[in-house]
Parts: sequence; structure tokens; C-alpha cells
Amino acid sequence: MKKLFLFVAALVAVMSITMVYAKDIVIELKEGGVTLDPRSEIPVITASIDDGVCRTNVSEYSGNVHVAVKDAAGDTLISQTEAVFDSTQISTDVSGLADGSYTITYTLEDSTVFAGEFEKE
Repeated sequence: MKKLFLFVAALVAVMSITMVYAKDIVIELKEGGVTLDPRSEIPVITASIDDGVCRTNVSEYSGNVHVAVKDAAGDTLISQTEAVFDSTQISTDVSGLADGSYTITYTLEDSTVFAGEFEKE
């Protein structure tokens, strides 16, 4: 019984040390105004990074979203366009980026830009 307790305690300790928590990215409206149908909601964009993947949730919007990750110099390192239908999760692999500061932007079809910054460690 004592060995089982020690084993479980050691397992819990190892799991808590290796557990990685998602880091939220604050996403803000940066350019333009939302010029969608005035009866529609303003799109909601949230993002977090977990295990080398940026997971972005886009809701209250349907259309294409262009995602770009830029380094501190403003150079685009990752670029992708995804179709969104009301509520969609977009995954962007950032595992290949070097450690540093980055900006992620989301450009809607009407040129409205949302952006946030994150640190890659």
C-alpha cells in the first residue's frame, strides 16, 4: 500500500511538472470598422497558444479570415486563409518559429483587422 501511494504521488508530481497550460492572446480590433450588415454582431476572436499551436476561435462571423504571423521586424512568417461559418476554430502551427515576440493578425473580407501579440518560448 505504501509503495502504491509513493508511486501515485510521484506520478502526480511528474504530471504537474510537465503539464503545459495554454497562454491566452489578447486580440483587439486594430484597423477599420466592421462594415458588415449593421444588424449583425461584431465578430468575436479569441486565441491561445498551447504546445506550439495557436488555436483561434472565430464566432459571430461568416466569410474568409486571413491569418498572418509577423515577427518584430514586421516580416510575415506564416500566412493562411480559412473559411469561417458562424463559429470556427482555426489552428496555426507556430512550433517552427524561433523564440521571440510575434504579432498575429486576422483580416476579414471587409479589410477589418484584429491583432494580438504573443511570446514564443
